[in-house]
Amino acid sequence: MSDVMPSGRSRLLEDFRNNRYPNLQLRDIAGHIMEFSQDQHGSRFIQLKLERASSAERQLVFSEILQAAYQLMVDVFGNYVIQKFFEFGSLDQKLALAERIRGHVLSLALQMYGCRVIQKALEFIPSDQQVISEMVRELDGHVLKCVKDQNGNHVVQKCIECVQPHALHFIIDAFKGQVFALSTHPYGCRVIQRILEHCLPEQTLPILEELHQHTEQLVQDQYGNYVIQHVLEHGRAEDKSKIVAEIRGNVLGLSQHKFASNVVEKCVTHASRAERAVLIDEVCSLTEGPHSALYTMMKDQYANYVVQKMIDVAEPTQRKIVMHKIRPHISTLRKYTYGKHILAKLEKYYMKNGVDLGPLCGPPNGIM
Repeated sequence: MSDVMPSGRSRLLEDFRNNRYPNLQLRDIAGHIMEFSQDQHGSRFIQLKLERASSAERQLVFSEILQAAYQLMVDVFGNYVIQKFFEFGSLDQKLALAERIRGHVLSLALQMYGCRVIQKALEFIPSDQQVISEMVRELDGHVLKCVKDQNGNHVVQKCIECVQPHALHFIIDAFKGQVFALSTHPYGCRVIQRILEHCLPEQTLPILEELHQHTEQLVQDQYGNYVIQHVLEHGRAEDKSKIVAEIRGNVLGLSQHKFASNVVEKCVTHASRAERAVLIDEVCSLTEGPHSALYTMMKDQYANYVVQKMIDVAEPTQRKIVMHKIRPHISTLRKYTYGKHILAKLEKYYMKNGVDLGPLCGPPNGIM
Protein backbone atom coordinates (compact mmCIF):
# COMPACT_ATOMS: atom_id res chain seq x y z
CA MET A 1 0.00 0.00 0.00
CA SER A 2 2.88 2.38 0.73
CA ASP A 3 4.38 2.33 -2.77
CA VAL A 4 5.37 5.86 -3.71
CA MET A 5 3.52 7.08 -6.78
CA PRO A 6 5.02 9.40 -9.47
CA SER A 7 3.24 12.29 -7.70
CA GLY A 8 5.39 11.63 -4.63
CA ARG A 9 2.27 10.48 -2.72
CA SER A 10 1.76 7.01 -1.30
CA ARG A 11 -0.55 4.69 -3.22
CA LEU A 12 -3.04 4.95 -0.32
CA LEU A 13 -3.26 8.74 -0.52
CA GLU A 14 -3.32 8.69 -4.34
CA ASP A 15 -6.19 6.17 -4.32
CA PHE A 16 -8.02 8.16 -1.65
CA ARG A 17 -7.69 11.33 -3.72
CA ASN A 18 -9.13 9.45 -6.69
CA ASN A 19 -12.18 8.43 -4.64
CA ARG A 20 -11.29 4.71 -4.55
CA TYR A 21 -12.05 4.52 -0.81
CA PRO A 22 -15.49 6.03 -0.24
CA ASN A 23 -15.75 4.50 3.26
CA LEU A 24 -12.23 5.12 4.51
CA GLN A 25 -11.88 5.39 8.31
CA LEU A 26 -9.12 6.88 10.44
CA ARG A 27 -7.80 3.43 11.43
CA ASP A 28 -7.34 2.64 7.71
CA ILE A 29 -4.74 5.41 7.31
CA ALA A 30 -2.58 4.35 10.29
CA GLY A 31 1.04 4.97 9.36
CA HIS A 32 -0.02 7.67 6.89
CA ILE A 33 -1.41 10.33 9.25
CA MET A 34 1.42 12.80 8.65
CA GLU A 35 1.17 12.45 4.89
CA PHE A 36 -2.62 12.86 4.91
CA SER A 37 -2.37 15.85 7.27
CA GLN A 38 -0.12 17.69 4.82
CA ASP A 39 -2.39 17.06 1.84
CA GLN A 40 -5.35 19.32 1.09
CA HIS A 41 -7.89 16.50 0.75
CA GLY A 42 -6.26 14.26 3.35
CA SER A 43 -6.24 17.05 5.92
CA ARG A 44 -9.92 17.78 5.36
CA PHE A 45 -10.72 14.06 5.74
CA ILE A 46 -8.89 13.88 9.11
CA GLN A 47 -10.48 17.11 10.35
CA LEU A 48 -14.01 15.87 9.64
CA LYS A 49 -13.35 12.44 11.19
CA LEU A 50 -11.78 13.92 14.34
CA GLU A 51 -14.98 15.80 15.17
CA ARG A 52 -16.89 12.53 15.68
CA ALA A 53 -14.02 10.13 16.42
CA SER A 54 -13.83 7.83 19.43
CA SER A 55 -11.09 8.56 21.94
CA ALA A 56 -9.20 5.48 20.63
CA GLU A 57 -9.32 6.82 17.05
CA ARG A 58 -8.21 10.26 18.19
CA GLN A 59 -5.31 8.72 20.09
CA LEU A 60 -4.28 6.76 17.00
CA VAL A 61 -4.04 9.99 15.01
CA PHE A 62 -2.44 11.86 17.91
CA SER A 63 0.35 9.36 18.46
CA GLU A 64 1.48 9.85 14.85
CA ILE A 65 1.38 13.65 14.78
CA LEU A 66 2.80 14.49 18.20
CA GLN A 67 6.50 14.03 17.36
CA ALA A 68 6.26 16.21 14.24
CA ALA A 69 3.63 18.59 15.63
CA TYR A 70 5.69 21.75 14.97
CA GLN A 71 6.10 20.77 11.31
CA LEU A 72 2.31 20.51 11.01
CA MET A 73 1.70 23.75 12.88
CA VAL A 74 3.46 25.75 10.17
CA ASP A 75 2.02 23.71 7.30
CA VAL A 76 -0.69 25.12 5.03
CA PHE A 77 -2.94 22.04 5.56
CA GLY A 78 -1.40 20.43 8.64
CA ASN A 79 -2.18 23.40 10.90
CA TYR A 80 -5.90 22.60 10.66
CA VAL A 81 -5.37 19.08 12.04
CA ILE A 82 -3.51 20.50 15.04
CA GLN A 83 -6.28 23.09 15.51
CA LYS A 84 -8.87 20.29 15.59
CA PHE A 85 -7.04 18.67 18.50
CA PHE A 86 -7.26 21.88 20.49
CA GLU A 87 -11.00 21.88 19.83
CA PHE A 88 -11.85 18.17 20.17
CA GLY A 89 -8.87 16.51 21.84
CA SER A 90 -8.58 15.49 25.50
CA LEU A 91 -6.95 17.88 27.97
CA ASP A 92 -3.88 15.63 28.03
CA GLN A 93 -3.59 15.85 24.24
CA LYS A 94 -3.98 19.63 24.30
CA LEU A 95 -1.32 19.98 26.99
CA ALA A 96 1.05 17.67 25.10
CA LEU A 97 0.67 19.85 21.99
CA ALA A 98 1.18 22.97 24.09
CA GLU A 99 4.51 21.47 25.20
CA ARG A 100 5.47 21.30 21.50
CA ILE A 101 4.63 25.01 21.17
CA ARG A 102 6.80 26.01 24.13
CA GLY A 103 10.04 27.61 23.10
CA HIS A 104 8.54 28.44 19.69
CA VAL A 105 5.74 30.86 20.60
CA LEU A 106 7.30 33.90 18.93
CA SER A 107 8.20 32.16 15.67
CA LEU A 108 4.74 30.56 15.49
CA ALA A 109 2.98 33.84 16.35
CA LEU A 110 4.69 35.55 13.41
CA GLN A 111 3.97 32.69 10.99
CA MET A 112 0.87 32.60 8.80
CA TYR A 113 -0.36 29.16 9.93
CA GLY A 114 1.35 28.91 13.30
CA CYS A 115 -0.45 32.03 14.53
CA ARG A 116 -3.80 30.23 14.07
CA VAL A 117 -2.60 27.25 16.09
CA ILE A 118 -1.53 29.47 18.98
CA GLN A 119 -4.87 31.26 18.93
CA LYS A 120 -6.69 27.92 19.19
CA ALA A 121 -4.44 26.82 22.05
CA LEU A 122 -5.17 30.04 23.95
CA GLU A 123 -8.89 29.62 23.31
CA PHE A 124 -9.29 25.93 24.22
CA ILE A 125 -6.77 25.26 26.99
CA PRO A 126 -8.18 26.44 30.34
CA SER A 127 -6.51 29.73 31.22
CA ASP A 128 -5.56 28.49 34.70
CA GLN A 129 -3.21 25.88 33.20
CA GLN A 130 0.39 26.84 33.92
CA VAL A 131 1.46 26.19 30.34
CA ILE A 132 -0.73 29.09 29.15
CA SER A 133 1.02 31.72 31.26
CA GLU A 134 4.37 30.18 30.25
CA MET A 135 3.47 30.38 26.55
CA VAL A 136 2.29 33.96 26.85
CA ARG A 137 5.44 34.97 28.72
CA GLU A 138 7.52 33.99 25.69
CA LEU A 139 6.16 37.09 23.97
CA ASP A 140 7.63 39.35 26.67
CA GLY A 141 10.09 41.69 25.02
CA HIS A 142 8.50 41.10 21.59
CA VAL A 143 5.04 42.61 22.14
CA LEU A 144 5.37 45.60 19.80
CA LYS A 145 6.91 43.43 17.09
CA CYS A 146 3.92 41.09 17.30
CA VAL A 147 1.35 43.89 17.47
CA LYS A 148 2.69 45.41 14.25
CA ASP A 149 2.81 42.05 12.45
CA GLN A 150 -0.05 40.86 10.24
CA ASN A 151 -0.05 37.46 11.98
CA GLY A 152 1.28 38.30 15.41
CA ASN A 153 -1.35 40.93 16.15
CA HIS A 154 -4.05 38.24 16.16
CA VAL A 155 -2.10 36.27 18.76
CA VAL A 156 -1.75 39.32 21.03
CA GLN A 157 -5.49 40.01 20.64
CA LYS A 158 -6.29 36.41 21.57
CA CYS A 159 -3.97 36.60 24.62
CA ILE A 160 -5.89 39.65 25.82
CA GLU A 161 -9.26 37.95 25.20
CA CYS A 162 -8.48 34.57 26.78
CA VAL A 163 -5.66 34.88 29.31
CA GLN A 164 -6.20 36.07 32.87
CA PRO A 165 -5.46 39.81 33.01
CA HIS A 166 -2.85 39.56 35.78
CA ALA A 167 -0.67 37.52 33.38
CA LEU A 168 -0.76 40.36 30.82
CA HIS A 169 1.03 43.15 32.70
CA PHE A 170 4.00 42.89 30.33
CA ILE A 171 1.72 43.73 27.37
CA ILE A 172 0.38 46.82 29.13
CA ASP A 173 3.93 47.83 30.08
CA ALA A 174 5.06 47.54 26.45
CA PHE A 175 2.33 50.02 25.47
CA LYS A 176 3.55 52.79 27.78
CA GLY A 177 4.32 55.86 25.70
CA GLN A 178 3.24 53.96 22.56
CA VAL A 179 -0.53 54.37 22.72
CA PHE A 180 -0.77 57.12 20.09
CA ALA A 181 1.58 55.30 17.67
CA LEU A 182 -0.30 52.02 18.10
CA SER A 183 -3.77 53.60 17.88
CA THR A 184 -2.83 55.01 14.47
CA HIS A 185 -1.52 51.62 13.27
CA PRO A 186 -3.79 49.26 11.25
CA TYR A 187 -3.18 46.33 13.64
CA GLY A 188 -2.28 48.25 16.78
CA CYS A 189 -5.67 49.98 16.86
CA ARG A 190 -7.37 46.55 17.17
CA VAL A 191 -5.11 45.47 20.02
CA ILE A 192 -5.80 48.71 21.94
CA GLN A 193 -9.54 48.04 21.59
CA ARG A 194 -9.13 44.49 22.99
CA ILE A 195 -7.24 45.90 26.00
CA LEU A 196 -10.06 48.36 26.66
CA GLU A 197 -12.56 45.48 26.49
CA HIS A 198 -10.85 42.79 28.56
CA CYS A 199 -8.23 44.25 30.90
CA LEU A 200 -8.58 45.39 34.50
CA PRO A 201 -9.36 49.07 35.25
CA GLU A 202 -5.86 49.65 36.62
CA GLN A 203 -4.47 48.32 33.32
CA THR A 204 -6.73 50.37 31.05
CA LEU A 205 -6.34 53.64 32.99
CA PRO A 206 -2.82 54.49 31.74
CA ILE A 207 -3.89 53.55 28.20
CA LEU A 208 -6.89 55.90 28.41
CA GLU A 209 -4.77 58.70 29.87
CA GLU A 210 -2.48 58.55 26.83
CA LEU A 211 -5.47 58.42 24.48
CA HIS A 212 -6.99 61.55 26.02
CA GLN A 213 -3.77 63.47 25.35
CA HIS A 214 -4.17 62.86 21.61
CA THR A 215 -7.94 62.94 21.03
CA GLU A 216 -7.79 65.73 18.45
CA GLN A 217 -5.30 63.86 16.24
CA LEU A 218 -6.85 60.44 16.80
CA VAL A 219 -10.36 61.43 15.74
CA GLN A 220 -8.96 62.51 12.37
CA ASP A 221 -6.84 59.41 11.84
CA GLN A 222 -8.01 56.54 9.62
CA TYR A 223 -7.30 54.00 12.41
CA GLY A 224 -7.28 56.16 15.53
CA ASN A 225 -10.90 57.19 15.00
CA TYR A 226 -11.96 53.56 15.65
CA VAL A 227 -10.24 53.57 19.04
CA ILE A 228 -12.02 56.78 20.05
CA GLN A 229 -15.35 55.40 18.77
CA HIS A 230 -14.75 52.29 20.87
CA VAL A 231 -14.33 54.39 24.04
CA LEU A 232 -17.55 56.27 23.20
CA GLU A 233 -19.45 53.02 22.76
CA HIS A 234 -18.02 50.95 25.60
CA GLY A 235 -16.10 53.31 27.90
CA ARG A 236 -16.84 54.86 31.28
CA ALA A 237 -19.00 57.98 31.44
CA GLU A 238 -16.04 60.17 32.44
CA ASP A 239 -13.99 59.02 29.44
CA LYS A 240 -16.89 59.69 27.07
CA SER A 241 -17.29 63.15 28.58
CA LYS A 242 -13.62 63.97 28.02
CA ILE A 243 -13.96 63.09 24.34
CA VAL A 244 -17.19 65.07 23.94
CA ALA A 245 -15.44 68.06 25.54
CA GLU A 246 -12.72 67.82 22.85
CA ILE A 247 -15.33 67.76 20.08
CA ARG A 248 -17.30 70.73 21.44
CA GLY A 249 -16.57 73.96 19.64
CA ASN A 250 -15.48 72.09 16.51
CA VAL A 251 -18.55 70.07 15.55
CA LEU A 252 -18.85 71.74 12.13
CA GLY A 253 -15.21 71.24 11.12
CA LEU A 254 -14.91 67.67 12.40
CA SER A 255 -18.26 66.65 10.87
CA GLN A 256 -16.90 67.50 7.42
CA HIS A 257 -13.87 65.24 7.95
CA LYS A 258 -13.97 61.71 6.53
CA PHE A 259 -12.86 59.96 9.72
CA ALA A 260 -13.74 62.46 12.45
CA SER A 261 -17.36 62.62 11.25
CA ASN A 262 -17.83 59.04 12.47
CA VAL A 263 -16.62 60.09 15.90
CA VAL A 264 -19.00 63.08 15.98
CA GLU A 265 -21.88 60.69 15.16
CA LYS A 266 -20.85 58.43 18.04
CA CYS A 267 -20.59 61.47 20.36
CA VAL A 268 -24.13 62.49 19.44
CA THR A 269 -25.33 58.90 20.03
CA HIS A 270 -23.48 58.04 23.25
CA ALA A 271 -23.12 61.40 25.05
CA SER A 272 -25.27 62.20 28.08
CA ARG A 273 -28.57 63.98 27.36
CA ALA A 274 -27.13 67.32 28.44
CA GLU A 275 -23.97 66.91 26.33
CA ARG A 276 -25.99 65.84 23.32
CA ALA A 277 -28.19 68.92 23.58
CA VAL A 278 -25.09 71.14 23.68
CA LEU A 279 -23.61 69.50 20.56
CA ILE A 280 -26.86 69.89 18.62
CA ASP A 281 -27.32 73.46 19.82
CA GLU A 282 -23.81 74.27 18.61
CA VAL A 283 -24.69 73.57 14.98
CA CYS A 284 -28.13 75.16 15.24
CA SER A 285 -26.86 78.45 16.64
CA LEU A 286 -23.63 78.73 14.65
CA THR A 287 -23.81 80.90 11.55
CA GLU A 288 -21.27 80.69 8.80
CA GLY A 289 -21.49 83.56 6.36
CA PRO A 290 -25.08 83.88 5.19
CA HIS A 291 -25.91 80.33 6.26
CA SER A 292 -26.13 78.27 9.42
CA ALA A 293 -23.59 75.56 10.18
CA LEU A 294 -26.50 73.17 9.81
CA TYR A 295 -26.97 74.17 6.17
CA THR A 296 -23.27 73.61 5.39
CA MET A 297 -23.43 70.21 7.06
CA MET A 298 -26.53 69.08 5.22
CA LYS A 299 -24.83 69.51 1.84
CA ASP A 300 -21.61 67.81 2.93
CA GLN A 301 -20.85 64.19 2.00
CA TYR A 302 -19.83 63.33 5.59
CA ALA A 303 -21.55 65.92 7.80
CA ASN A 304 -25.01 65.11 6.45
CA TYR A 305 -24.83 61.81 8.36
CA VAL A 306 -24.16 63.74 11.56
CA VAL A 307 -27.26 65.85 10.94
CA GLN A 308 -29.30 62.69 10.30
CA LYS A 309 -28.05 61.22 13.58
CA MET A 310 -28.94 64.45 15.39
CA ILE A 311 -32.49 64.29 14.02
CA ASP A 312 -32.69 60.67 15.22
CA VAL A 313 -31.47 61.16 18.78
CA ALA A 314 -32.58 64.71 19.67
CA GLU A 315 -35.23 65.28 22.33
CA PRO A 316 -38.57 66.14 20.66
CA THR A 317 -38.37 69.88 21.45
CA GLN A 318 -34.83 70.14 20.12
CA ARG A 319 -35.70 68.06 17.06
CA LYS A 320 -38.41 70.60 16.26
CA ILE A 321 -35.83 73.39 16.40
CA VAL A 322 -33.54 71.45 14.04
CA MET A 323 -36.40 70.90 11.61
CA HIS A 324 -37.39 74.57 11.65
CA LYS A 325 -33.77 75.46 10.91
CA ILE A 326 -33.75 73.06 7.97
CA ARG A 327 -37.11 74.18 6.59
CA PRO A 328 -35.99 77.32 4.68
CA HIS A 329 -33.43 75.23 2.78
CA ILE A 330 -35.70 72.49 1.50
CA SER A 331 -35.76 73.63 -2.12
CA THR A 332 -31.96 73.97 -2.23
CA LEU A 333 -31.40 70.63 -0.50
CA ARG A 334 -33.21 68.85 -3.29
CA LYS A 335 -30.35 69.76 -5.64
CA TYR A 336 -27.74 67.98 -3.54
CA THR A 337 -27.19 64.25 -3.37
CA TYR A 338 -26.63 64.42 0.36
CA GLY A 339 -29.37 66.92 1.00
CA LYS A 340 -31.87 64.37 -0.32
CA HIS A 341 -30.96 62.04 2.55
CA ILE A 342 -31.98 64.73 5.01
CA LEU A 343 -35.28 65.34 3.22
CA ALA A 344 -36.07 61.62 3.30
CA LYS A 345 -35.34 61.58 7.02
CA LEU A 346 -37.60 64.61 7.63
CA GLU A 347 -40.45 63.13 5.64
CA LYS A 348 -40.21 59.93 7.67
CA TYR A 349 -40.52 61.93 10.90
CA TYR A 350 -43.40 64.06 9.74
CA MET A 351 -45.37 61.04 8.65
CA LYS A 352 -44.55 59.01 11.76
CA ASN A 353 -45.37 61.73 14.25
CA GLY A 354 -48.11 63.50 12.33
CA VAL A 355 -46.21 66.75 12.71
CA ASP A 356 -47.27 69.31 10.18
CA LEU A 357 -44.78 71.97 9.21
CA GLY A 358 -46.37 72.57 5.83
CA PRO A 359 -45.65 70.79 2.57
CA LEU A 360 -42.17 69.36 2.26
CA CYS A 361 -42.31 68.87 -1.46
CA GLY A 362 -42.65 71.90 -3.67
CA PRO A 363 -44.81 72.10 -6.80
CA PRO A 364 -43.87 69.69 -9.62
CA ASN A 365 -42.22 72.48 -11.65
CA GLY A 366 -39.70 72.98 -8.87
CA ILE A 367 -40.61 76.66 -8.23
CA MET A 368 -41.10 77.46 -4.58
